[in-house]
Amino acid sequence: MKRWGKVLFVVCLGILMFLFIEDTTLAKGQIKISVEEGIDGKVKEGRGFPLKVTVENTGSDFKGDLLFDYAPSYQTGGARALSIDVPANSERTYTFSIPGFNDEIRHNSNLQTIHLFEGSWENGKEVTFKGDKRLTPNFIYTNNTTIGLLSENPDRLKGIKGSTMGGNRVEALTLSKDTFPEEQGGLQMFDYIVLDQFNVTGLSQEQQGVLKSWVQNGGVLFIGAVPHLRDTLGSVADMAPLSQQEEATLSDTSSFNVKKNIKASFSSLTVFEGEVKQEGEVVAEQGDIPIVAKSARGLGEVWQTSFSLGDPALNEWEDYDEWFAYMLSKTEPYFLLGQNNGDQSFLERIYYEVADSNELFPSTNFKVSTLVIILIVYLVIIVPLLYFLLRKMDKREQAWWIIPAISILVSSGIFITGAKDRISKPHLNQMNILKVEDDGSAHGIAAFTALSNTGGDYDFVSDRNQLELTPARMRNNPGGGNQYKFAVEELNKDQRTITFRDVEYWSTRTVLGTGEKEDLGKFIPELNMKDKTISGTIQNDFPYDFTDVYIWSGSRIYRVGEVKAGETLSVDKKLSTDYLSSPIGNPNMSAPFPNQQSMKQQKKERLENFASQMISSDNEPNSPVIFGYTEAEVFDMSIKNKKSKSDNFSLLYQHFPSLGTYKGAFTLRSEQLDPDVKPVNGQIIEHYSHNGADEMGLEDGTYEMTIQLPKQIDLSKVALHSLNMTLHTGGVLKFSLVEPYTGEKIPLEETSAGAIEVNENMNNYLNGNGEIVFEFEKRSQGDPFVRLPAIVLKGEVQP
Repeated sequence: MKRWGKVLFVVCLGILMFLFIEDTTLAKGQIKISVEEGIDGKVKEGRGFPLKVTVENTGSDFKGDLLFDYAPSYQTGGARALSIDVPANSERTYTFSIPGFNDEIRHNSNLQTIHLFEGSWENGKEVTFKGDKRLTPNFIYTNNTTIGLLSENPDRLKGIKGSTMGGNRVEALTLSKDTFPEEQGGLQMFDYIVLDQFNVTGLSQEQQGVLKSWVQNGGVLFIGAVPHLRDTLGSVADMAPLSQQEEATLSDTSSFNVKKNIKASFSSLTVFEGEVKQEGEVVAEQGDIPIVAKSARGLGEVWQTSFSLGDPALNEWEDYDEWFAYMLSKTEPYFLLGQNNGDQSFLERIYYEVADSNELFPSTNFKVSTLVIILIVYLVIIVPLLYFLLRKMDKREQAWWIIPAISILVSSGIFITGAKDRISKPHLNQMNILKVEDDGSAHGIAAFTALSNTGGDYDFVSDRNQLELTPARMRNNPGGGNQYKFAVEELNKDQRTITFRDVEYWSTRTVLGTGEKEDLGKFIPELNMKDKTISGTIQNDFPYDFTDVYIWSGSRIYRVGEVKAGETLSVDKKLSTDYLSSPIGNPNMSAPFPNQQSMKQQKKERLENFASQMISSDNEPNSPVIFGYTEAEVFDMSIKNKKSKSDNFSLLYQHFPSLGTYKGAFTLRSEQLDPDVKPVNGQIIEHYSHNGADEMGLEDGTYEMTIQLPKQIDLSKVALHSLNMTLHTGGVLKFSLVEPYTGEKIPLEETSAGAIEVNENMNNYLNGNGEIVFEFEKRSQGDPFVRLPAIVLKGEVQP
């Protein structure tokens, strides 16, 4: 009887265990996740992209968090949290964006990158689910150009889809109201967006804001013409460089003959006549009708045509794709997002060139002599004194605890003295480089680093409308695995919170990315130049004090003083030239000896070096710069539930018109000519631009180099006499001069070893914008390093 009782007990226990396991499995299997990455399943490597997530619940009501791992680069990564609330037997769809993927995390097929938590990710339980367990986007690699097409009839833009850049066919992806991102990071995957016959007012206010912000942070927008264009552009209307008016027919199409091998096959084209706005610049015109115009907006550009980019006459034109590719080659995609970085993510650039110096914190260090004195006092004075004192009191047996107590007390004193600043509260460093516009807005890069004073989680809280930030992985812990265990990003209406999990005691954590701010203020210069002396005033219209203000021209930086908020700085500075020009290189960049530099000096060099790269990519031809350093808190950043000690250091720069005049004979060198290189058939891997040496990394291929005369030269009175080029790379580079109106290329031969000299007809190669264009072939059998030639251009401005 007892035996049967035991058997019955075991059977019942087994049934209960089976039911329990079955119930648990069902609970875990009630959620199914389906994910659509990017646009048409494609994303650009290392760039932000949109996600569409569908959650199907076949069980009971479910509330929880989904975490999506991301890693835009080797040195950055985290996870984006998405809170879901899906009633029983229902389905819900969510759209948002993540900062990007790299090859390492994408190709690890065993790595789960989607995680589901029942309840919050902080306190809930991770559970299994059906469906997609990882993100598997198709990559568009960095050497390919991506174009987003916004059109009610994208098939009309087939000519654009066939364009090439740098020898590679562009990747054109169709956008719509349903697929257009509502978060800023979602458009990072695009280098260009083409807007043609699309009603922007049909987008939500959030989507329109994302488009506008994308341009201001480095994107290039092309706008095609349609009737009543302004009524369809919504909030983007004010960015358009043309004010379009009435419809007309263009009967002369010769302005489309931009190269010898690109000639218009159509004799007429429907256009919408208009005037160029004050901030606009004509790129192409037919008679007095602007055909193509552009304007700089923040760090990006807006290009506009007076015709529809999908006009049937253009689509039937055999050379339309080459014409559009030619126009793309004239744009200035911002260097952080553009094609100048090779395989390095723009976040990687920010980290290694700026943010790692932000991870330096002050500390109290004792000199060796101080420690020796403490040791002598302890051994020679305290120990003998204690011995005689205890012997006199006949208490020598108490020495066993008094001596260790004194040792502990002295050691504790040394520790507390050295660590007092790090014990009381966490430290928070902020570094920014911002380009300031005429309207007082500013756009650039930002980095924030915290030094912990205790262990645990650290929440970075910032304004999501001003800062687009990504966590930086620690130097000793990079890579693509378990991103959600390192940092988690959460967004609400106005804030972005990035939580670093399980931070060690006295450890650093960094977030970095792009920043923008409206109505920040600006410098108001009233300067003139005479006899190599610049004089006048610079008014500080910022709400910040500046510890140092400089004027940057060519390869020279001139300190003009310091100025408080709202005050005016008087300037009277002797210069080395008769004119001011665009900055080139960083003359203050020294060899890296960190132990021999103060932290402030290291940060200044990093900021100036990175700013020089930003300035070289600005659409501000041959104009000098005013910049200053402020220790004010430009962006609001806090650590949740912790009061931190802040140390801020930011560089703000602003272009201003060139000063000085050219009269009579002149000699211009490379630094006054603002050389610019763009790929025709090849890839720019890196532009070092160290001390103005114009050292670059280039793939073998064909490139276009442009030099531009300073704006102070009256083109109608200039006579160019000679061009001299000193080559630094042997026979690696073969140059030709490009005739501006026919596109004919005139090969240049070396007149002596490593030198090219042209003494005739130089004015024939000067176009209407004051530019001389070269084309060069780079052939070095794999070695990417080149140094551009040193150029000397001589001429005179005739009376």
